Amino acid sequence: MTPMTLPDPSGTKPRIFTCLVLAICVLGAALIAARVSHWSGYWSIGAANALSATSVEVSVGKAGFRLPAAFIATPSQQDRALSRDGRFRTLRLLMTWPGLTPDRTSYGFAGKTILVELDSDTGKESLRARLEPFYRRLARGGELLGPDGLKILTLSARGASTTDLIAYDPDTPDGFIARCLKKSPAEEPVCHRAVTLSKGLELRYRFDQSLLPHWREIEPALVARIEGFRKS
Repeated sequence: MTPMTLPDPSGTKPRIFTCLVLAICVLGAALIAARVSHWSGYWSIGAANALSATSVEVSVGKAGFRLPAAFIATPSQQDRALSRDGRFRTLRLLMTWPGLTPDRTSYGFAGKTILVELDSDTGKESLRARLEPFYRRLARGGELLGPDGLKILTLSARGASTTDLIAYDPDTPDGFIARCLKKSPAEEPVCHRAVTLSKGLELRYRFDQSLLPHWREIEPALVARIEGFRKS
């Protein structure tokens, strides 16, 4: 009977095998993560499409609207609207400019997002009412020329990392006015604008300051979009 012998040692250090196993595990985890991300992206787009096809009836104060659920900004308000408890004091919507379609930037679509608020509390003092008694006095330096006929009042200190300015239409007494704030160096400046749509209903919207050159187009388009959602 031929005696059996064990193979000679390979001479490879055990640490090499440990590193090899770890490398295989890391590559496997990366592959799984990539596939999960791939399929979750399809799921997110599918969820957005489903919401776009689902219309809900909501009310803000006494004003009634019917609109695709995908326009509603927050999951909690979407859930309320879908559960037929669609009564809101303030309803938040997200839209993408241009086109004012439901915001889909989180699903990989490009565009500038506009946050829209429909508010039944219309008792707030307007920016126009504060222009002469407050903002013009607080302005540092004179008026500056802004985009497409606007005038700019700068409220923040010169050279500051945060900015605060008022952009307004000088040609119309009750015309466009917005306050644009950059609250930290890491943030993009955001403009805030409010306009009364009807008794008991105010439209407030926030948009990237880079959209100021389109101020003449954005507001009429927003108002038309909101009025198109009104229940007849």
